[in-house]
Amino acid sequence: MRGLSKKIIISLLTSVVVLITMIATTFAWVGIFTYASASNFNMNLKVSETKANYYLTISGSGTKGTFGESVDTIEIERQILKNRNITDDLSYFDSQDDNSIETIFSKLTLTPLTTTISDNKLTKFEAINYDKDYYLEMYETKGYYKFDLYFSVDTKDGINLETTEINAPIFMTELENTLVGTLVNFNFSNGNPFEGLEDNPKNALLKSMPNVYTVNSANAMRFAFEMYDPINIDDSYTDDANPSNLITFQGGTQEPSLTDGVYSLGGVLEEERNTALKELLVIRPYLKDNNYMGKKEYYQKCLSNAINRGANDLEITNENRLIRAKASDSELNSGKFLGVWQGVQTKVKVSVYFWCEGWDCDCLLGIDSKPVTLNLTFTADEDI
Repeated sequence: MRGLSKKIIISLLTSVVVLITMIATTFAWVGIFTYASASNFNMNLKVSETKANYYLTISGSGTKGTFGESVDTIEIERQILKNRNITDDLSYFDSQDDNSIETIFSKLTLTPLTTTISDNKLTKFEAINYDKDYYLEMYETKGYYKFDLYFSVDTKDGINLETTEINAPIFMTELENTLVGTLVNFNFSNGNPFEGLEDNPKNALLKSMPNVYTVNSANAMRFAFEMYDPINIDDSYTDDANPSNLITFQGGTQEPSLTDGVYSLGGVLEEERNTALKELLVIRPYLKDNNYMGKKEYYQKCLSNAINRGANDLEITNENRLIRAKASDSELNSGKFLGVWQGVQTKVKVSVYFWCEGWDCDCLLGIDSKPVTLNLTFTADEDI
């Protein structure tokens, strides 16, 4: 019997290289002189055994006849390279053999960055630039991964458009393995910077942290799904199609937490509780002590924008695992369903983004050169 779950295991080794000069004023925060290498990128899709009468199928192109149990890793790598706009001639990547694609792809980097949302889309990705002493600005970057996946359905006996009726949801599953990072021992070089926080339960964990503590490199990572409305499996999405929903997930927890001796320092938090920003202000104290050239006001505005966007980041929990619900009766009648209904089979496009959030509290110098693996497992089974 064929299965219901489709698994994508994307091993992204974030070989973060921190470049720090010997001049004090040019020391940098993780958000600029840190890069994540994508070497050893792997993607595997597999099916688990189930008693369900239908299961999800997946494709990297969305073309009818390409849906099945797997998407070739090279196909995804080509997509990511095209989305990076490394060359104006995107057909160049179609003309390269698999070995050449793997070689080119292995040289890609992930840059810690932040992003904004507009109309269910991730619209602008920006990183912090420290090219000059006392100079702080955000600049646009392509330092993230983006690729498209397409979902449809099938049954063990095949699809009969006259008799088959399927109204499928999409869930993530195997959540505990979704983001797997590396544990790192880190330390406060100048003592705990949170000791002066107000005494309340919200701040208790940060105030009591030891000088040496353990963090997880996965907790600074983000991934997102731009979800499109279903269309007939014979049709193609147009270039001007817009997603109908956006779901973003964060590594770790939104509020600081401690699990089995490992700290999650929180998502994108305000300045007084943001460990990564505390590290930046130790390296460049003039940003804290005065408003040199207006740059304190500037980074505070950037942080505020990141906090507003980060408020939408979901923790990877069982409560948040549904990424597309079954169609309602009205959606079935209007064709906005994933499955087969009244002689029509549909497909759904999902644009996947993966990046390192530079304003995340866990985006510290201490996570440099530490691998992170993204494992995406999808299922239509509500009981898993």
